[in-house]
Amino acid sequence: MRNHSDTGPPSRPPWEEDGRAAALAAFDRRDDAAQLVRPRADTVPVTETARAEEGTVTAALRFEHEGVALDLQIRSHGRFRSVSGLVTGDFEHVVLRVRRPGSTDSPTVGEDGRFSLDGLPRGPVSLSLLRTGRPPVVTEWFTV
Repeated sequence: MRNHSDTGPPSRPPWEEDGRAAALAAFDRRDDAAQLVRPRADTVPVTETARAEEGTVTAALRFEHEGVALDLQIRSHGRFRSVSGLVTGDFEHVVLRVRRPGSTDSPTVGEDGRFSLDGLPRGPVSLSLLRTGRPPVVTEWFTV
């Protein structure tokens, strides 16, 4: 029997760590009281008509739940993505949280319900809407 020192856990390749972070984020329990919203519409626009200066539209999503609608456009900018959206419905104030593996951001939602997220790396995203006097609403995970 040989004695050898414990050098700690073996090093993992970066893609394994990314997958682990995504799996842990999928089981994030902070929004357990939230109501899960599935997409109502998922479209991939025709490339020729979807080109714009600010990037190519790769998908459009619509989420609806009890009087709240969330319309999204996902654009490709090379290695990065952007999401622009519109929140409509019966609420006085809404806070948007963008959930990604290992991070959460809160972009500003304008008075007209519009918001924009730029410079997102490809990967899973879920949005959480917090409204005054109502339970939170959380979208299913989708990929940008």
